[in-house]
Amino acid sequence: MVEPLPVGVYWGRFNPPHRGHLSVVRRFHRDFRLTVVIGSAEHRDERRNPFSGRERQQMFEAYLAEVGILDVRVTTLRDGPTLDGAIHRLVRRCHPDVILLSSDKGRFASTVARKVRVVRFARRGVVSSTRIRAAIATGRPDWERLTGRSVVRLIHQFGGPARIRRAHRSRRRSAGVREGRRRRTR
Repeated sequence: MVEPLPVGVYWGRFNPPHRGHLSVVRRFHRDFRLTVVIGSAEHRDERRNPFSGRERQQMFEAYLAEVGILDVRVTTLRDGPTLDGAIHRLVRRCHPDVILLSSDKGRFASTVARKVRVVRFARRGVVSSTRIRAAIATGRPDWERLTGRSVVRLIHQFGGPARIRRAHRSRRRSAGVREGRRRRTR
């Protein structure tokens, strides 16, 4: 009798999903019954989280289908007020044997490791969701090569470029207001 594969969870914001995320899925989906868990699902239209959890889920599912990976589940998870609470919800909902985290998530990984085994991997390359959002915000078209065609199509369908530019502008304005207040109170 063949023993079932352990349950692996790849947890992140994936805002938006890109080639680096896909390479992690390719690396681990044969070793685990893999579930991609999209965190911060309750956030949207913010600089770091321009897309809703459901929109990111649609993007990731479309990207996996685009490349022919059909045995990976994608779900969303609300963060809630604390990291411990989010980890508890993740464990209760997905029952992971391991959680896959990039090595640049040090503090986060140590908190998760108190609840479940963590497999850490080195982040490869320079692609990041932050870089993609910054390119979109500044109108640079090179972001489209950093992700799949299906993700690019959905980003446009969701009005992503305008939403990202709006979130970047409002962040700058609110930062200026905060700085102004600080100067006056000193």
